[in-house]
Amino acid sequence: MKRPPGILAASLGVAFFLLPLYPSFIGLTGAPVPGVSLVPRSLALVLLALVSVIAVYWCVLLTAMPRRPMPTLLPVAALPAAGLLAALLGFDPLAGALFIVILLFGVVAHATILRFARVPSILPTIFAAYLLSGILASMLAIALAFAHEPANLYTIGHGRAIGTFVLPGELAGYLIVYVPVALALARVKTLDLAGLAWPGIVLGSIAFVLTFSRAGWVGMAAALAVFVVLRRRGRGGRRFAAAIGAAALVVLALIFNAHHDPSENFTRPSIWDSALHMVSLFPLTGVGPFEFAQVYALFRTPGGEPIAYHAHSVILTIAAEMGLVGLCALVFGWLRFVETLRARLRPDGTYGVVAIGIAAGLIGTWVQGLIDTVSIVIFGLWLPFMALALACAGHEPLARDVPVAGVQHPRARRALVVAAIAFALLCGVFQLASSAVFSRAAAPFSFPAHLPPQLGIRIYDGLTRAVPLPLLDVILTDEALSRRDMRAAEQYAARIPAGTLASETQARVALAQGDDAKAFRLYLDAGDDEALQTLVDFLRVLRGARVAHELESRVRDRLAAAGTRPNALADSWWRLGDFASRLGDLGEAADDYDHAIALAPLNTKYLIDSGRLALRRRDWSTAVARFTRATEIDPSDHRAAGLATDARLKRPESGRDGLPLPVNPR
Repeated sequence: MKRPPGILAASLGVAFFLLPLYPSFIGLTGAPVPGVSLVPRSLALVLLALVSVIAVYWCVLLTAMPRRPMPTLLPVAALPAAGLLAALLGFDPLAGALFIVILLFGVVAHATILRFARVPSILPTIFAAYLLSGILASMLAIALAFAHEPANLYTIGHGRAIGTFVLPGELAGYLIVYVPVALALARVKTLDLAGLAWPGIVLGSIAFVLTFSRAGWVGMAAALAVFVVLRRRGRGGRRFAAAIGAAALVVLALIFNAHHDPSENFTRPSIWDSALHMVSLFPLTGVGPFEFAQVYALFRTPGGEPIAYHAHSVILTIAAEMGLVGLCALVFGWLRFVETLRARLRPDGTYGVVAIGIAAGLIGTWVQGLIDTVSIVIFGLWLPFMALALACAGHEPLARDVPVAGVQHPRARRALVVAAIAFALLCGVFQLASSAVFSRAAAPFSFPAHLPPQLGIRIYDGLTRAVPLPLLDVILTDEALSRRDMRAAEQYAARIPAGTLASETQARVALAQGDDAKAFRLYLDAGDDEALQTLVDFLRVLRGARVAHELESRVRDRLAAAGTRPNALADSWWRLGDFASRLGDLGEAADDYDHAIALAPLNTKYLIDSGRLALRRRDWSTAVARFTRATEIDPSDHRAAGLATDARLKRPESGRDGLPLPVNPR
């Protein structure tokens, strides 16, 4: 076979045209969906089947054609290989199986593009399909954002553009690559795609702005700045890039909370802490791909976010789910790509500007990925666009022309290998112990489920006797509490240095001993609002609403002093309003609800309860305003809409009791 069949161009075009629909694959996994997918499950299955058929066709074609050197193929294949190992040793091997397969599709696409990109019609078909797809995806996202439809999609995004991408950040990540590539394609006359590129740039930019993704804004600024610097060498390019960065920072500062609930501004730090705990306990291969959300509760820090779907950082997410093996695989693939791209890149070549545009977009996704995890970028964009960048960069250098970083001295190399093996063994011991300790949380058929918990306890106990490790003492305390061994629990808890972990752990010991007052004080020191709320609710039933109100006031004061949990503080104000309402102090309750709404203005729960209180106080204007605002935030909340209608009927020409005023006979 001298050249691939003509259907290859069409198959590549279809694959790139369908990119905006790939986020719907998350609905086919066991992982929780953090947003709303417009694609029905049945259609997602059809899409997966189509992509599978295309990937099989590519594999057959690659096997039939003569082999050619692909210096980046094995390095980029290292990530799905690491994912497979992490899945086999993780808590639920099936949880990330689909996305490992999708990563393998990406590897096949990478190889296919590298092998056949220079065949006539391949690159024009790919880029035309990609531009058209982005235009349609941007138009849909813009239209739905302005139409407030579907209501649940509009609500979960706080009115931001999402389209088929489940979350605003996913659309932003897609457009961080799309806009620079479209800018580049508008400048390549040989492709004759300016007619698609310019509408794509305009619509893509509008859709991107409407995502109001703060991480996305920073990523796009970085992508455009890099594109300018690589295109305009010298001071002019650097000044223009600096201007782009400055403008992005100014705009970001001005609209920081636009379409974001201010109470959510500090959610990431506690999630990052939990991710670091996962990494420290499962350092070798992590907890398993797409297992972060499933096991997050086991590692949630005191006062941390109740739910997290990922670590809000590409590096932390991969480290937590795939460990050092996954991180090394990721770095290996990207280093080889950068080395190969630098060796090939000819900025003045036929498609050199396109390679620069792709490289700029990829850098932008990394900047966004420092504080967010975007699945469409990792699973749908990285591997295919790395291959496109290499294909557009210029001629293929000989393998010896591609620089290979590393330690060249034999003795230094041997020493590095020995040190790496020793470190890996130490990480393996930690991971084995952690897998055994948390085996009860693992799927029945997983590797950790077959480990006895006592094995991990013995390893942990031995390690803490040799080296003080507070996190292990916390786990040992909980294990002793599960056995009702109070003496051992007290000993382990006493070894933890003073601080949040110590207070939280000692509070659990006090609670197990029945000392509610001490437990409350220690939980207050730790700032664990979830544990405090549970205790307050228990004491409300036991001792009444007034005692609960006093305790909740202490919780509010503690959260206010910390200043880092506005969402928890808002919830505490809301609970105080509920207690005050129960006690008959409606004025205080109204003030409490107002404080909650000021901290979390997009939380409809606070608005609706404030509106109901206003109805009790016969404050019809406030009731109408609260219910109307709740309906604007969540158009699907028919309850709020009905309450707003009732309040309006009572407000306009109503007397004190809400009855119509008598009509003047004149």
